[in-house]
Amino acid sequence: MTPLGRRAARLVALLLLAAPAGCSAQSIGTVTGGIIPCNALGISGEPRYAPGSVTVLEGQIHWRGTGPGTSVIVFPATVVVTEWVAVDASYDFVLPPGHYVLRASFPPPATIEPWVAVTLQAGKTEHADIPNMCM
Repeated sequence: MTPLGRRAARLVALLLLAAPAGCSAQSIGTVTGGIIPCNALGISGEPRYAPGSVTVLEGQIHWRGTGPGTSVIVFPATVVVTEWVAVDASYDFVLPPGHYVLRASFPPPATIEPWVAVTLQAGKTEHADIPNMCM
């Protein structure tokens, strides 16, 4: 299925789920973007977007102290959806308004999981690329 076809299928499914609650297309938002390749050396000629898995988490990140002057990031626990994104392809998620964290996982042997936080508003589209965190 093409990316446009996948987006249309997700939108239809979301609208069917939302219809009994009285929701409409104006009560959802869209986030689109891609995974910026892991490129610590700044080598040109890389594809625009890297392949990987994108997981949408509902909520916001928090920091938890682990000792004097140190802390770790705590990601939201609620997984909304996970989708595989091909090389030079973009993701496109149709979601209710709210706070989300999009977290990417690269194919093995990579262990880094870059992320981006987004806030969606009803009837709006946000463009949010998952940044290169390999620098």
